Amino acid sequence: MDRRRCLQTAGGVAAVLATYNLGACSSDGGGSGRGGGSAAPNSNRGPTTSNGQGGSFEVPEPEDLEACELELSGGGEFIFDIHTHHVVPDGPWRQNAQRIADMILGLVPAGCAETDPYRCVDRTAYLHDMFLASDTTISLLSDVPNSGPLDAPLPWEEKRETRQLAESLAAGGEARVLLHDVIAPTCGELAMRLDEMERTADTGDVAAFKVYTAWGPDGRGYALDDPAVGLPVVEKAHQLGVRVMCAHKGLPLLEFDRSHNGPEDLVAVAKQYPDIDFIVYHGAYENQTEEGPYDPADAARGVNSLVKALDDNGIPPNSNVHAELGTTWRETLDSPTEAAHMLGKLLSRVGIDNVMWGTDAVWYGSPQPQIMAFRAFQISPELQERHGYPALTAELKAKVFGLNAARVFGVDPDAKRCAIDPDGLADARAELAAYARDGMIEPWHARGPMTRREVLTWLRRLREPWTPA
Repeated sequence: MDRRRCLQTAGGVAAVLATYNLGACSSDGGGSGRGGGSAAPNSNRGPTTSNGQGGSFEVPEPEDLEACELELSGGGEFIFDIHTHHVVPDGPWRQNAQRIADMILGLVPAGCAETDPYRCVDRTAYLHDMFLASDTTISLLSDVPNSGPLDAPLPWEEKRETRQLAESLAAGGEARVLLHDVIAPTCGELAMRLDEMERTADTGDVAAFKVYTAWGPDGRGYALDDPAVGLPVVEKAHQLGVRVMCAHKGLPLLEFDRSHNGPEDLVAVAKQYPDIDFIVYHGAYENQTEEGPYDPADAARGVNSLVKALDDNGIPPNSNVHAELGTTWRETLDSPTEAAHMLGKLLSRVGIDNVMWGTDAVWYGSPQPQIMAFRAFQISPELQERHGYPALTAELKAKVFGLNAARVFGVDPDAKRCAIDPDGLADARAELAAYARDGMIEPWHARGPMTRREVLTWLRRLREPWTPA
């Protein structure tokens, strides 16, 4: 087996996770894979265990491929990924939203050999990576910041087409794809946006509304508790009976207005609307801030800002404020102690019933490596005792993987769900043959350059970003 293929097996994942463990043990005090281990000023990095590790991955010997496959793959959990994306490559957004197009181009998985790289993050790549190449049970399909169909990489009606294609390829059983509707109340007249919410809700396909409060015209964001802008959106959702409101918080993108990127406004609104579930996407994590134990004196950014907002508003754990892990888990898993603090704070303060699985797939290809890593991760007993973090038992991980979201979204985790038909997906996209080997779909397929041609294509695009003809 060649090295690239080896790294795509469960044994390859185990080897990488074991390397993260070694890196954490050998780093200088922080247990972090970032910056060589020395703590930067105001990094929020806190004390670790005596061996330098506050978190670790429990994996079999990487050479024991059968044991790795057994422990890291096919855990049998109900997995509800509430944060997923794809694009419509031929949409007008490519010309109308060049800044967003550039951002997405940078998220195309390495190894994409398509003439048009956006084809590697299109509808059929999405269905393959989510349901044929990972253990994901159902997903919630979202979109990036936009003001409407002309600059949206995935407009509402295109989301519905993805849902319909998934249903046709998994005939019988419950739906595999649920849908967000992204609302931008400061783009155009507010009344038009509220009417848009009503139209989409009337389709019966809106599982939740989502907002990007830090994004807006001229780089100005808004507050969700602003009575002139944010509150009308929340009130409209309430009237329409859509009782899940999601907001991107933390993880600044594009030219985000950082003054409106924190979770304080969402938490304040949650107190006003106790019968709506509010989900803090990314858990307010920011990759410029390294997560350590909670410090109320250093809580302007990151997960600490969410903990402080909950404290300031007197909202107890397991209430109507939830946290989602999209990109957050992926960004911190190579730094086990940071990951332990991030998860520990969310689970202990937001609540073990209120932390939800999300991956931001398919920006990073199949979410299976993230799933495998979470199955193997543990918070050290020392951090549990020192900071009140919970142990990551199989029961708790099952809640995070899907049972918590199932409760909020009214989904039956035990309902019958049929597998996606790979032949039908191949008919929808002839290029699916590139994902197959010996006529069979592989259990999962990490996106990365496998052949010499793919490596050279990847290197060329690093040097010369692709532009449309």
